[in-house]
Amino acid sequence: MNSRRPIFSALALFACGLLAVPADLQSQAAATAQQHAGKVTVVLPIAYLIHDTQQAPAKVAAPVFWGDVINTGHLSRARVALDDGSILSVGSDSNMTVQKHDAGSQQTDLDLNFGRVRAKAVDLAKPNAHFEIRTPAGVAGVVGTDFVIDYADGTTHVVVIKGKVRLCSLVPGGGTGGCIFIGEGASSSVRFNQSPTSPVAATPMTMSSAIGTTNPSVAGAAAGAGISAGTATIVGVTTAVAVTVAAVVVRSVTKTQTCSPPPVTGVRSAANCKGITTGIKP
Repeated sequence: MNSRRPIFSALALFACGLLAVPADLQSQAAATAQQHAGKVTVVLPIAYLIHDTQQAPAKVAAPVFWGDVINTGHLSRARVALDDGSILSVGSDSNMTVQKHDAGSQQTDLDLNFGRVRAKAVDLAKPNAHFEIRTPAGVAGVVGTDFVIDYADGTTHVVVIKGKVRLCSLVPGGGTGGCIFIGEGASSSVRFNQSPTSPVAATPMTMSSAIGTTNPSVAGAAAGAGISAGTATIVGVTTAVAVTVAAVVVRSVTKTQTCSPPPVTGVRSAANCKGITTGIKP
């Protein structure tokens, strides 16, 4: 009987060792469980990254995971490079959730809770691949497309810069209703539970505005603020204008909104947004 005690003691010590490991393994597992979607590549001047309900200023090269939210204030911009090579340029006063981005299967689900984003999606070649941006009013699905989508006042508006977009309305229960295809250089809009409007040719002003208001650069901010980069060059004060615009943008970041991320599974309903005060006050 006594001869068994060393064996039991060794087993007890081994069991204690196993019980001590999970604390570290759980921490590593939690980090591994965060599925990587991409990274922040440009921020002007201040944008916010919401991860696990914690909102902090977004920094260049910061990782973006499934479920993370990009939140921009007034005249702020941000750009996210997704793992599959797609590019998301988020305009000012916008809130976008990276619901899912699986580069291997080429399946991307984004929620634009409000605001505007330009998406340059790579060509989809995998079976069951999709790239969709959902708003509270409709869903835009693409195939190798460059387009701008915005949502405000209950209306989703899409401008196609290159390629083709399939725009569908959302109906009660979370499903989709009527759908249309929007070709290159055209635009359409949709409201909740209503059919999308017939595509029309986007005017040069509409196209310029769509591109300029999602360009995360000082020149883009100048265009969004009504300052022409060409004019700045003509008068020879490009640098001065850029510095002035940057200062105006920083002073303008007084309030922004945040929305709780939608559920990972099930029907994604309209975002639950509330006002918060962040940023630099004038």
